[in-house]
Amino acid sequence: MFLYHPALLLLLEFQTGMSIKIDLGNQVRQTVLPQWKPLLPLFEAVMNSFQAIKDAKLPKNIPGRIIIEIERQNELFKDESASIESFKITDNGIGLDDDNFDSFNTAFSRRKVAAGGKGLGRFTWLKAFEGAEIESIFRDTDGSLLSRSYVFSEAYNLDTAGLPKKLDNGIVGTTVRLFKLKKAYRDKVPRSVEAIIQKLIEHFILVFLEPDCPTVTLIDDGKKHVINDIFENDYKATASAHTFEIGEHKFSLHGFRLPTSRTTKHKLVYAADQRGVISDKLEDYMPNLSARLEDEDEKPFFYLAIVQSSYLSQHVNIGRTDFDFSVADDADLEFDSEEKRDLIPRADIRSKALEFIEKDLASIIETINTAKLERIRRYVHQEAPQYRVLMRNADKFINTLPPSPSRTQIEAALHRELHHRETELKREGSRIIREAEKIDDYEEYHKRFTQFLDEYNELGMSALAQYVGHRKIIVEFLERAIQLPDSEKAKYPLEEVVHKLVFPMHSTSADIPYNEQNLWMIDERLTYHSFIASDKQLRTLEMIKSKSALRGDIVIFDEKILFADTNPELHPINSITTIEFKRPGRDDYTDTDNPLAQSFKLIDEIRSGEFQIRGRPVSLANTNVPASIYCICDLTPTFRRVLKVQDAFVTPDNQGYYGFHRGFNAYYEIIDYTKMLRDAKNRNRIFFEKLNLVNNH
Repeated sequence: MFLYHPALLLLLEFQTGMSIKIDLGNQVRQTVLPQWKPLLPLFEAVMNSFQAIKDAKLPKNIPGRIIIEIERQNELFKDESASIESFKITDNGIGLDDDNFDSFNTAFSRRKVAAGGKGLGRFTWLKAFEGAEIESIFRDTDGSLLSRSYVFSEAYNLDTAGLPKKLDNGIVGTTVRLFKLKKAYRDKVPRSVEAIIQKLIEHFILVFLEPDCPTVTLIDDGKKHVINDIFENDYKATASAHTFEIGEHKFSLHGFRLPTSRTTKHKLVYAADQRGVISDKLEDYMPNLSARLEDEDEKPFFYLAIVQSSYLSQHVNIGRTDFDFSVADDADLEFDSEEKRDLIPRADIRSKALEFIEKDLASIIETINTAKLERIRRYVHQEAPQYRVLMRNADKFINTLPPSPSRTQIEAALHRELHHRETELKREGSRIIREAEKIDDYEEYHKRFTQFLDEYNELGMSALAQYVGHRKIIVEFLERAIQLPDSEKAKYPLEEVVHKLVFPMHSTSADIPYNEQNLWMIDERLTYHSFIASDKQLRTLEMIKSKSALRGDIVIFDEKILFADTNPELHPINSITTIEFKRPGRDDYTDTDNPLAQSFKLIDEIRSGEFQIRGRPVSLANTNVPASIYCICDLTPTFRRVLKVQDAFVTPDNQGYYGFHRGFNAYYEIIDYTKMLRDAKNRNRIFFEKLNLVNNH
């Protein structure tokens, strides 16, 4: 006896025999059906057909069959791409006999629990469609033929729906027509029949693997597609099978190589009760699978993997749209040790599955990696020698790159790997030092220590190579700046370009990291300093108390460091260096207006100021602390006359001058821009050659 309400009610029964009423409309509203799974109602109907055929226990001479017909919207220009309106699913299964009809009318029915049924599939029909027209022929307990026909919608009424009628003849089976697909889902349903076939196979691939799988035919616009044949030719022919265990749970993995006409991406599908539930894009975990692959015969394909387990079937949600793997990773939940052992995060299942996927594709991935490795070697050899140290263990990072990586992707992967190596070596070094106090096996300890030193030295060479590569870039940039046509130099004054290359303007050494300071371009000795100010007025410097508004292009201070000094903040200043950059081509210098005279005046101002470090006074080494001056400029006739008066010495190449002024106690060098470039290239050439960074053109 059923209790019902004539409007929108279904029966819900409990084991106790009690019954309550369910509001069908509200149940449909609460049913979860993501718009990105618009074919799930179709899959539920097809699965009902598979189960009905299995329950029918057909004789061997009568094969099970399922026919799926696509009904498209009537559009002005009808073609295969017209929107899908309805699906009609016909099978020769057991039919809606009293037991099955009773189950249909019972929400959360337990009738198909053993087969993975949740008792909610028909609610997804009403979530995506206006309703379902159902016609079924079945045999009564006495063998007579009966039929029932009804419409399942939110207006479903048990009082009149599905009353059986006697038949004289007919074929046992059921037809379900899901009609009027709602717009929210209609726009998401694939229009291509090929895409729908691929989705059906992917969802039921484990059913298609069974030897007694019913014949499934898809009909679209009068054209028949036997899905079993497509599965045999395009899927099963390349299938592989594996098994693995995680804890006490057993899993099976099936892999398939699909023609590119069947799909457009590599996927790992998690299945429950022989049905696909969710999937991962394999390229997110195996970058080698970011594009289609080619088999040994150069035929393109995409890889599909299906993992299933009783564990997955137990943990699929009621809507069959996801699993509860996230519970194992939820920090807010607390479990006892036994409960925690029973939960397996999705990441653990994926990790195991990926091991077998890599084995399935080993030969193909090896071919990809060989070509990829050659590309990386070429990049390292020509542009990034600092990464040579990584090439000996390229297998550790080669799989993190896509099949045809760009220069940016290669650089990023190598940089990450180098950082990882450095971090690991630091950790290993700390471990070796800690274990030194507990040495039991000296030979083993010595072996580990020697290996550590070898790897550490390799990384040191890598860092050196990176720094030399940086120098090469700076030299090339300076060369381009010097070679700019006069029209461009007006926009980008050479003295400013060189100044910024050597040391950023309007800043100090407290602002600029060491790797952005390129004083070596002028003199390698300038690299070692205590404080640098670039294009800053003397009165703005924290290092010196002065009211002077004079500014040097670059001013360098150095401290006299005493061995084992117990008060380093009181180190006296023992040298001052200034650098001046002047506009190329300037030819109006006088004895009082020239870069050398300006530098002498700046030195005097600095010596007359009070020095301090962190607010505490610091003395000069003596009142006449030595100074060095560098002037970078063009040696025009007027400046050469000034230097001749100063009794400066000319360099052998006639592109520079040097001298010592006793009155100002200052050594000075005058360097032409071209000479600075040439000398910097010559000083570094041996390093560039060793790292293959020399241009031969």
